[in-house]
Amino acid sequence: MQLALDTEGCDAGPLFAPERKTRPPKRPKGKEGMVHRAQTRRATPAWADMAAIKAIYREAQQLTRQTGELHVVDHIVPKISPYVCGLHVPANLRVIHWRENSAKANLWWPGMWNEQGELL
Repeated sequence: MQLALDTEGCDAGPLFAPERKTRPPKRPKGKEGMVHRAQTRRATPAWADMAAIKAIYREAQQLTRQTGELHVVDHIVPKISPYVCGLHVPANLRVIHWRENSAKANLWWPGMWNEQGELL
């Protein structure tokens, strides 16, 4: 006796292959969180407007709640990079989706030196 399997209209894929779900990154805890906070403290000048910085972080939390997708605060010019170190000030912060931020990493920023060299 032969069994006939109806696979028409089935998007299941291979048998017993569970669908992987990716989770957005969580805030670093433990030693990683301590290092991150220390870097942020060093990158924040005394004249920085802390109320404006906190407002940007609140905006990221609000967008995350509204959309259900994680939004993070990005440093336009990276705080720590092999090429440059940016400041933790409102003019250098923006709220973006976490995937865009992780793809950017710390290797790119607007007006970086190799972009200007391409214009020559």
